[in-house]
Amino acid sequence: MPSYLAWNDADLANIERALKRYRTLGLEASFEGERAPEGVVTLSQVDPQASDAPIITFEIHKFVRSDHPGRLHWVVQLQSIGGRDNMQKQHGCVFAGSLVFAIAKAELDAQSGFASPDTFDMAANAYWLK
Repeated sequence: MPSYLAWNDADLANIERALKRYRTLGLEASFEGERAPEGVVTLSQVDPQASDAPIITFEIHKFVRSDHPGRLHWVVQLQSIGGRDNMQKQHGCVFAGSLVFAIAKAELDAQSGFASPDTFDMAANAYWLK
């Protein structure tokens, strides 16, 4: 398993841009960064116009790759809360070599009905497969 790396200001600026984009699209969005020094940030969004819309949560993990210490590996664990049953559901994970691409992949996965079958361990170690 790769090691976690603390988030920096540039990483958090990418989260702020994502929040601004979501709000421009009419979504309610927020992030929780208390665990940023530990390498984890949570980004949440919901469509207030849709009835029974779930809260979609991206738990974003920042890793340093053990095979290339200067390179990063990002993993997003997708979750949803709500809908008709108001239950929290953990979905698959997506991963990328940059934060922007990891968020984009997570957005696409959420839009396609949480299609990714990858577990957290598989996504966290996926850079070995490249």
